[in-house]
Amino acid sequence: MLVCCAAGAACSLPGSGAGTVVIYVNAPFTSSPWVGRIGQQGAQLAADEINNRTGVTVGGRSYHIKIRMADHKGSADQALANIRRAAAEKAVAVIDDGSTVTATAAAAGQAGLPLLVYYDGTTGIVDPAVRPNVFRLAPSNRALAERLGAYLAGKGLRLALVLDDSPYGADGAAQLRQALAAAGTAPVADVTAPTPIRPLEGGLGPIRPLEGGLGPIRPLEGGLEGSPDYRDQVARAVAAQPNALVIWATAPVVAGVVKSLRELGSTLPVYTAPTGEDPSVRTALASRPDWVQGLTFASLRITDAAGLARWVQFRLGYETRYGEDKLALGEAIRRPVVQPPDWQMLSYDMVYLVKAALEKAGTTDPGRGKLAAALNEVQVQGANGTPVGWTASNHEGTPKDQVYFAVILNLNFRPVQDDPLSKAQPQIEQD
Repeated sequence: MLVCCAAGAACSLPGSGAGTVVIYVNAPFTSSPWVGRIGQQGAQLAADEINNRTGVTVGGRSYHIKIRMADHKGSADQALANIRRAAAEKAVAVIDDGSTVTATAAAAGQAGLPLLVYYDGTTGIVDPAVRPNVFRLAPSNRALAERLGAYLAGKGLRLALVLDDSPYGADGAAQLRQALAAAGTAPVADVTAPTPIRPLEGGLGPIRPLEGGLGPIRPLEGGLEGSPDYRDQVARAVAAQPNALVIWATAPVVAGVVKSLRELGSTLPVYTAPTGEDPSVRTALASRPDWVQGLTFASLRITDAAGLARWVQFRLGYETRYGEDKLALGEAIRRPVVQPPDWQMLSYDMVYLVKAALEKAGTTDPGRGKLAAALNEVQVQGANGTPVGWTASNHEGTPKDQVYFAVILNLNFRPVQDDPLSKAQPQIEQD
């Protein structure tokens, strides 16, 4: 096992000529397990590959990469404590889900720490002029909303919009309203649902070394019975007589709204942001798979025909390391359903970008600002074959032409066929 030095991230390993650089993964491992695990797993896979090859070469010396997991539990205070610990340990970068960046970016910037966002698309958290140390590979809410708004407007649907009261939900809904307005339409209902309040365990807790995977993909606590009750909010949306429902919310709210919609007897088609893909939605509703049948979500394009071979290679490496991510669907579903490693690509690519930036900067000391500057100048081939990287003026790594739509059918998902960009997406095996 790699050993981290308490005095700093760039240290020598016993019996080895190599040093160690530390990359933190700061994510909601307990409050949003899938969001946490996609960050950890992709990063660890990339670190394993790099360590088993040449390592990172800086100033003529070789370094191994150590991934450290920091659970912020959905708390901004906890996230800030994690960032301060990463800075004290002289970590070289933080791979972050993005939900707490507004609370942590300044502290990270003071330490020279780049924050690399792999999931949250909230508009405004990425701005090179305001937060030069924040970079994102996840598609922004703006990119997602522009694609989804144009797609839905083209169908001529009367849309009811349900959002949650998280910053992610409020921003995504605002971006979607703008996209719909640009297409000459607007929601016929606009309803806000409260996010579930989860009590947080006290204390920072240990930051554990990662040995193997994080276990099977489990349902939201309580399954179908534990999903939040949103019948009042859904009834208000349905009263406007829409012919489709759009949900921009965190995964527990998506599951709760779908549950409440079906309990009220509505068969309205449902469209969501990327959180509709979160396996916890399908596992929470596994006893009624017909309720999620046809749910369509906007998400990160997995790959295209040109990059398929590269992505299959990535998936093979991932499933060799972790095994297949089988959804825990209970005894009612006899066949396996496997979640493909799509969002894990982003944290995987981030580790390779950090490696390239370290080698370009020629230092393992993030405090000098050279690493963040070098991230503006490097590019690598992504896990899906697409070149990835940033520039000094653009810290967004995923343009809207890499957003696609997928529909859930028999608990698997596949690209929709009525959108050209989605139709070009290869079908990915999931069983």
